[in-house]
Amino acid sequence: MPLELAPMQGHTPIGFMAAVGLLRTAPIGTRLSWDRASQTAELHGIEKDAILDHLIAHMAGRHLSPELHIADDVRKFDVENFRTRYEAADASLAEWMRAWWREGREDGKAETTDLCLTGGPQRMIKMARELAQELDPARKKGAEKFVRAKFEEALFGPWRYEDQQASWGWDPATFRPGALTGNAPTSMKLAGVAGAYWLAWESQPLFPCLHGQGTLGFEFRPRAWTWPTWAEPLDIHAVRALLRQPQEARAIGGMRYRSGIVLAGKIQWFEPGRVVV
Repeated sequence: MPLELAPMQGHTPIGFMAAVGLLRTAPIGTRLSWDRASQTAELHGIEKDAILDHLIAHMAGRHLSPELHIADDVRKFDVENFRTRYEAADASLAEWMRAWWREGREDGKAETTDLCLTGGPQRMIKMARELAQELDPARKKGAEKFVRAKFEEALFGPWRYEDQQASWGWDPATFRPGALTGNAPTSMKLAGVAGAYWLAWESQPLFPCLHGQGTLGFEFRPRAWTWPTWAEPLDIHAVRALLRQPQEARAIGGMRYRSGIVLAGKIQWFEPGRVVV
């Protein structure tokens, strides 16, 4: 029987990103599908305790990974620096760099991933580095139990939104338009789901920046992101292929969704996904 990942809904950008990020970091042989009716993610080929143990091991020292120290932010990254670092990068770092940047501007700055919805004082990579450190099971005594609880919440729910963690704009549930809040959104405490947001972070290498096009899945008139789901259990290699041919999703029992982007000050958020007809 597959593991039902109840809070990871394929019709929401954060649910989709968290599920495919989980698959990307899962052991070889793990597969992912989506329930045809509910669009809930399902994990195949691994048991509950095994995937939680794997995630705990994965997070040990994760904040020290090279890509989390290449810069504090993806914005305003120099093209020459990009070329130099990319040529010297190993396969893992190169994969992250392809997700974050592409060449193309005339002003000497690399084009930034369209998944960068942060703005103002937010620093996208620094935020991830700090979250990875928070989720390091060796951080302090009792941290392993804490990390397991965070990933158990992320995978099996319910998402309680009790963590002081921003979603990089990927979670529509955290959108706070100032006109509808009693205080300025910037002065309000963050309310997020740390484990889910980290898994979403891990999905980014699946969406490279393509030269002359932009981040895989993005549309620009109007600006929006599209993604597929699928009902047949697929491994990471098949998912990579499908993301490049998303029109094939319905042939394997899936759907396609589109999420627009809204602004709150200098920060952007994904809207809830809608079915692509």
